[in-house]
Amino acid sequence: MVEVDVLLVADSRFAGGTSAALSADCRTLAANGAKVGLLFVASSFFDPARDPVNQAVLALRDLEGVEEVPSGSAVTAELAFFHNPLLFFGGFEGRADLRAKRSVIVTHQPPFRGDGSLEYDPLATAWRVRRAFGVWPWWAPISAVTRHQLQSFTPAIRLASEDWLNLFDPSEWVPGRAIFSGERPVVGRHGRADPLKWPATAAEIAATLPSDDGWAVRVLGCPVEELDRLGVDCSAWEVLPFGAEPARAFLDSLDVFSYFTAPRWVEAFGRTVVEAALMARPCVVEPRLGRTFGDFAIVCPAAEARQALAQLRDDPAKAREIGRKGQAVCADRYAAASLAARYERLLRDPGTADRGEDRFASRTLTARRMLGLYRRRLFPRRKDTAVAAG
Repeated sequence: MVEVDVLLVADSRFAGGTSAALSADCRTLAANGAKVGLLFVASSFFDPARDPVNQAVLALRDLEGVEEVPSGSAVTAELAFFHNPLLFFGGFEGRADLRAKRSVIVTHQPPFRGDGSLEYDPLATAWRVRRAFGVWPWWAPISAVTRHQLQSFTPAIRLASEDWLNLFDPSEWVPGRAIFSGERPVVGRHGRADPLKWPATAAEIAATLPSDDGWAVRVLGCPVEELDRLGVDCSAWEVLPFGAEPARAFLDSLDVFSYFTAPRWVEAFGRTVVEAALMARPCVVEPRLGRTFGDFAIVCPAAEARQALAQLRDDPAKAREIGRKGQAVCADRYAAASLAARYERLLRDPGTADRGEDRFASRTLTARRMLGLYRRRLFPRRKDTAVAAG
């Protein structure tokens, strides 16, 4: 029998937002004195020939207070977290005889795509977790965007009352220079080089990263070939491969962070936006991120980004004020120091199955989209990658 305070269940091949959130949770829990178990599953979501193991995730096993739990173990825990529903919906190898006071699926991925179709079935996902681990999981949204969509499946699923927000240590995100202190203003963005994480047209990309308007453009992670096919002129940009520069150092080189994506993409959270805000960089983001960051970011359509950026450039004092506000909001909302209190609240949480008046889809529409999901799985035409699983 393996006895831990917290069991984290994940696939070690995730990169990006899911792995960063998993790592932050694991490190913070261990630093707070919790005994943490890591159980790695092998999900069919990943291609063994294409998707390598994330060494940063494997390194969590070496932290004091953390142990790897072999598949098939009998485990007791106060809390069990299953990271990312995409791992469990499509099938996976790994199981345990789990006894936990509370088990939740940390929902790094909303169920609906940008076009309204379903990416996964929450009911089937919960059942597969139940079959492999012996527990019925609740759902822990990581943002208002994800909660809004999951409410379409209540009361068949139960949600944690409080979102399980991504964690950050603000002391690790300290700007080294004030914005607009260089000879030329710099706008940029960072993230995995997935075409769906970029606007769908050349005009929108040019508006969000306007190198022809007095700006220098720096990008960390860019699908250059796809942008070339769209007719985007990247010749004046400084393009770095994803991971070529630490995110903190990269963000410190920017004056403004600009983040817009394709219509088919749904950003479950937007960890890169929080990182930029913690570096006191004003953030210009698309309207779909307004639910999550609207209280500190500048929210506008891609077509209006050029004007928003110009206003920041022309009033550096106002831009710095906006940057400081975002920094303060994120340092308070996402601080790693809040984890202990959130942990206790989750243990006492009665949960909720309230559908809410502002749910994403009606029961009828949700049922139709579930039928469409299984039709696509039975008769696949192509590999669809409209996933915000980071």
